[in-house]
Parts: sequence; C-alpha cells; structure tokens
Amino acid sequence: MLTVPPSRHRPARTDACCLVLDGGRILLAEARAEPPSATVGPGASYRQAAATALARDTGLRAPVEQLVHLGELYAAPDRRAGTPARNLRVFGWRPPDRTAGRTATPGYRWVAVDRLGAAIPEGTATAPGTGWLGALAAELARFSKDRPPPAVIERAAHRLIGQVPLLDRPEAPAAVVVLGPPAVGKSTLLNRFAAQDTGIEHVPDIVPVTRGPGRDNYLTRYLLGDGSAAFLCQLETLLLRVLQNLRTGRAGVLDQDVHSSLAYAKALYLNGDLSAHQYEAYYRYHRLVTAMLPPPTTVVHLTARTEVLMRRMRRRNRKLERTFTSRYVALVAQCFEDVAEDLAARVPVHRVDASELSPQDVLGRFRHLLPDAYGFAYAPDPATATDPATATAIEESAT
Repeated sequence: MLTVPPSRHRPARTDACCLVLDGGRILLAEARAEPPSATVGPGASYRQAAATALARDTGLRAPVEQLVHLGELYAAPDRRAGTPARNLRVFGWRPPDRTAGRTATPGYRWVAVDRLGAAIPEGTATAPGTGWLGALAAELARFSKDRPPPAVIERAAHRLIGQVPLLDRPEAPAAVVVLGPPAVGKSTLLNRFAAQDTGIEHVPDIVPVTRGPGRDNYLTRYLLGDGSAAFLCQLETLLLRVLQNLRTGRAGVLDQDVHSSLAYAKALYLNGDLSAHQYEAYYRYHRLVTAMLPPPTTVVHLTARTEVLMRRMRRRNRKLERTFTSRYVALVAQCFEDVAEDLAARVPVHRVDASELSPQDVLGRFRHLLPDAYGFAYAPDPATATDPATATAIEESAT
C-alpha cells in the first residue's frame, strides 16, 4: 500500500506532465506550448499522473515505467490565461518506433525542438509555456540520445537473474526504514524518535563522506567533482548499506538502506554520470544482495518540495552540498519516489510530505504510523498518543 498525507498538506498546485519526443521533434498542442498535464491528487504518483494525462489528451498510451524524469519547474501564474502558479514535474517519453510518431495526434502537432520559440504564435496567452521548455533544453538534448529508461535495463537484469523468492520471504523482517532525499529531515526525525523511546535503536547512515585526514573514498571523490568515481562510489555505498541492514535487528530504525543506494544510482544514470552498462552492472548487484536481505517491516518515505530541500541545505551549509543544483535535487527526489512506489508492491510504504511540517509534527506523524500497524514496544508519549482525538490534533497541527 502507498499512503499520502491529506490534500491540505500538499502544495496548492502540483502538476505532472509528459512530453512526447520523436528524434528532434516534440509533440505540442496546437497554438500553445503546454504538454499534456494533470494535477497530482492524493494517493497518486507524479509519473502515473503524467501517463494518465498523456492518454487522456493525446490517446497515446505510454508504459508508466518508460517515462523518464526530465526536471522540475516552477510555472508562474499567467494572468491572461487565468492559470495559477504551480510546480511542474516533467517527464519525457519516446515512442519505441519512430514511424509511430510521424502523424500527429488530432489537436497536436510536431514541432522541432530547436525551433520551438518561432513555432508559438506571438501574443498567444499560453506562450509563456515556451519558457518551461526552454529551461529544459539541456535535458531534452540528453533525452534525445540513445539512453533507455532505467526500467528497460532493470527488466533485462530480471530476466538474467530469474525469480528471487527470497525477496518476498516473511520471516525475520528488518524493522523500519526511513528513505528520502538530502535535507528532508531523516536524521532529525530518528534522533528525536530514539531519544524519546527506550528500546528503539536508531541505526544512522554509515556511508562516510570523509574518513579523516589523508583518507578518502569514492563518494567523497565524486562529490568533489570526480565524475569517474561515480560507478565505484555506488558499489562502495551498496556494500556499506548491506552491512548496515545486516547489523539491524527488529528494534532498529534505519536512516537509509540499500534502497536509498538504488535511488541515487538511478539519479546518477539519468544525470549522465553512469553509462547504461554501468547502471546495468550496479542494478544486478543490487538485485542479488537485496534477495539475501530480509525486507523491511515498513518503509517511511519522507519527501519535500525541491525549494524546501534547497533552502534547508543552504541553511545547514555543508561543504559537499554546495554544488547541488535544484535540478539535481529534484531528480534525486523523483528517484526516491520511484523506488518507494516499487517497494509499495511488496511492503507497506507511508509517504509523508514534510514541506510544511515542523520536526515535531513529523515526529508525531511517524509515531502515529508505527504503534497501531507494527506493534513497536514502547510507551507512547501522551502528546502523540494514538487515540482518535489526538490523531486528529496531529493532523490539524501539521500545516
């Protein structure tokens, strides 16, 4: 199952859209630059909303897993068209056969990507939409190259390795895993949680950024700008997180685990830092090691809007995060969304949007999720007890 907070805790307008590309052309609605888009409702994923919008508006049915995340943009309000401001998460899809895209869907037309501005009539109310696509120019160019979606590589690895029944074994499950992008509040949450509850072990992320003077590792090298270290960085990180999983008992709560490493590997591949061959090799290792690990009892997926994550990173001012761009952070956040959605088919996954929540609100939500569903043996804090009245108060306070 995949749960989300009530709609009042989400941004006022969060949309997803899908761009269809065929070679150097893009499919756009007649006389405007807006691609098919839809508001992402509670319980939906951005990727699914984009695929639904594409099918609804154009009749093209793209497999959800073949939609590639291109970027996250802020669309300013357009007073002439009466459209509100919105956060737009953009996906791309390439038809598998170029001949399939030669005839435009009724109401749409093919436009050369490099001539997009000239193709939009002067003074069109939705002409500001060209700015959205212009901001994605580099991503559109990268997407036009022969880089298959991660799902294509992953399916090949599944065929090679075959069935892995241990992935679904119910015995001896690991405890709770908290996943999410940088600066979303994972460590703050678990430090507070472990401090208030006896018998709960907070297992911090053991992947080091630096090992002290005169020592280094591939993660540090990559973050300092050595792109050649990306692949070995992911293998090194996977090994350390396997050890982290193995050292955790039922009373443990993990700050990141092997599935976090997969999210970052996806992001590095989509960012161009890993080749298709390197991502395939990494994914095979990931698939094999997760087959030997017990699945988590539950996963809590913390997320937040990109501008919130960037603001928090600027505030904590960690040296190795200063090079992170909003585009990269949005990509990492989307990859965590993808990993959480895949995990939801096998284990309970709870999505908590921490964009507008204080650390205490997040802690209250977290404590509310665990006792009833998973029987954690600790004495509840009266302030966050799980009776209906208090649960309602927690929800109302999380604004």
